[in-house]
Amino acid sequence: MEERQLFSYIAGLPVGQVDWAEARSAEEAEATVNVDNLPAGVVTGSNLLQFDGETKPEIRSAVALSLLAAQRVAANDTVIVNPEEWIERHNTVLRNLNWLIDSGDAVDNEFKDFDVAVHDAIIPFLTTALGPAATAASMIMSALKQLKEMDKGKPWITLFEQQSRRFDVSEYQFSYVDTEGDDTVLRMAAARLDAKFGRTQVLFVKVKKEKAKFKAASSTMRAQSALLQKMNEPLKLKLAAQTDAFIRELDI
Repeated sequence: MEERQLFSYIAGLPVGQVDWAEARSAEEAEATVNVDNLPAGVVTGSNLLQFDGETKPEIRSAVALSLLAAQRVAANDTVIVNPEEWIERHNTVLRNLNWLIDSGDAVDNEFKDFDVAVHDAIIPFLTTALGPAATAASMIMSALKQLKEMDKGKPWITLFEQQSRRFDVSEYQFSYVDTEGDDTVLRMAAARLDAKFGRTQVLFVKVKKEKAKFKAASSTMRAQSALLQKMNEPLKLKLAAQTDAFIRELDI
């Protein structure tokens, strides 16, 4: 897609209006972030995202906003009736934003540890799914390990839990972003837990042997860094209200 077409596409994205009842924590002014100076770890809706230390501020912004745009379009599409369609709509938006996506279908997986909370049980899965990037994604791993000691009402935890719930599942996404040559690369792992894990505070639910199965998926996304920098301002303009509502610092 040519630049003029791309910017027009961004301007026309059906991201919907912010439902402040849905995004209640956004009313807390201290919880909002400066998108021009994002920290190394953020929650963008249902995606817990860590940037490599060398990732430039405008690239951090463009990546977070690309993901947010994809989520909001999928969330506001009334035709979508299941998690698979939601993911397809999400990924279609990213492809139209010139992200190249290498992903597979969600597959059956099973937690190996029992009588521990989901946030602990999910770490071995992420270590395998993210591959070598898992070592670099230390903030993600640290956040999950420390959850049991945190206030469950922290803005980023509340947002992550709320936005990961859709239809009858909770689907958590975890991503690590770094640079390879002229490209920005995002490695994502996702875990989809069905209703047997509950509907609220699922990360804190203890895993039992009889309900240890979940759906797992992983993908690698790649975009030209120069194009992301050019997309940053149009994305910021389009998603100003959504940024305040759906992006939080990963405060650990």
